[in-house]
Parts: sequence; C-alpha cells; structure tokens
Amino acid sequence: MSGLGPLTSRELKKWYRNPISLFTGLIQPLFWLVLFGSAFSKISDFGPAILDGAPNYITYILGGVLTIIGLFTALFSGVNLIFDRRLGVLGRFLIAPIRRSSIVFAKIFSSSFRILINAAILIAAALIIPNGLKFVHGFTVLDALILVTAVILTSLIFSSIFTTIAVRITRPDTIFGIINLVNLPLLFVSYAMFPPDLMAGWLSDMAKYNPVSWSAETIRTVIINGSLSASQAYHVSVWLGGLAALAAFLLTLTYFVSEKEIRE
Repeated sequence: MSGLGPLTSRELKKWYRNPISLFTGLIQPLFWLVLFGSAFSKISDFGPAILDGAPNYITYILGGVLTIIGLFTALFSGVNLIFDRRLGVLGRFLIAPIRRSSIVFAKIFSSSFRILINAAILIAAALIIPNGLKFVHGFTVLDALILVTAVILTSLIFSSIFTTIAVRITRPDTIFGIINLVNLPLLFVSYAMFPPDLMAGWLSDMAKYNPVSWSAETIRTVIINGSLSASQAYHVSVWLGGLAALAAFLLTLTYFVSEKEIRE
C-alpha cells in the first residue's frame, strides 16, 4: 500500500516527540498493575486453584493488564484521524498519490508498535516490584511469541474498529463518547482482571465471547504454565485462532471502508 511506511513513521514520531503523551502512555499501565494488583491481592488467599495456579495475583492479572494496554491504546487510535481532518492534514494526504487505506492503516500499525513498547516496560516492572511477576514454570521463546501475538491481535482488532468508526466522524467528542461507552463493559465483561469463579454466572457466560477474555487467557496461560500441556495448547490455539480470524475480518473491512468512505 503506497505511503504506508512514511505515514506510519509520521505517527510514531508524533508519539515519541510528545513527552507528556509518551510519559503518560508508559506510566498508566504501571498504575493498573501496581495499584489494582495490590488492592485485590487478597484474592490469592483463596488459594492457587482460584488463580489457575498463579503464585500471586499480580502474576495472574498481568495477562489482563497487557490486554488492557492493547485495548485502551487501540480505542484512541481513531482520535488522531479526526484531528487530522479538523487540522487540514487529512486533506493534504488525500491529494497525495497514496492509498486512502494507508492513512488508516498507518494509525493502526503505529498503535500496535506503541503497545509492544508499553508491554515490554510493564513486564520488566512486574518482575522487580515486591511480590510481583513470577515465572514459576519458566518462560520460553515460544511463550514470548504467543504473548506478543495475542497483544498485537488485540490491538489490531480494536484499532480497526475505532479507526473505521472515525472515518466519517468529524467531532472529537463523538468518538470520546463512544470510547467511554464501551471501554468499561469490554474490560469488566471479560476475564482480564478476575477469575471466572468469582464472577456472576451470567457475566462469566458473556465474558467467554469477549476477545479481551481470549487475549487475557492466552497470555495468562503461558505466563503461569510455561511449557504447555496438550490441553492447554489446544485452548491457546482456539483463543489465538479466534483473535486472528476477527482481526483479519476487521482489517479487511477497514480497508474497504477507508478506500470507499474516507474524505475531507
């Protein structure tokens, strides 16, 4: 797609050249991990079984927090498209010899890259905080690849959704309203922060179909277990397969919508 590389580079430069945005984006996940993990650390008193064998609650929720990074960063990926339109930047892009879909995909891919940087910093922090992340059964290169894949797929899914929504929106408050409407339901109707056994039955049943749950459970499984058993590998492959299929569908939809609908 012509223009995708330079446009993605532009988005990343906007990110790391804005110190406040860079700092807040890196520090916010630490608040989730340290404050939320400490506030609910007593959940581990129920025993390792309730936490799927995790030695502590921070180890358990790390998969959820990594997914939340992907979710929340992706939710705001469409906002930049709206501001580009309002500031006249989009108009200059549209008269350039580039594909319209490249404008959108640059925002999606740059969002995924930022999420990986945040995830690496978060994992490093989780390893050094008191009673933090513990790889009781080891952590292999394959486990790391599975973790990265789950985070990227989650980012692609929600970035695609919200950049597609932003294609025809002209007011920032509209997209912010949509984000505020869906972010907490996506988070709390999932297995990101709490074990299914501690959730209401109807809520746990709904969470099974939430891609946030698929990502959190995938990452959690490899962090807690290291080398996977046949049963665990099967469940991880099902969750990753669901994420991959949904990401492929939404990226395809985003391509056609942006090529047809994006305009000044």
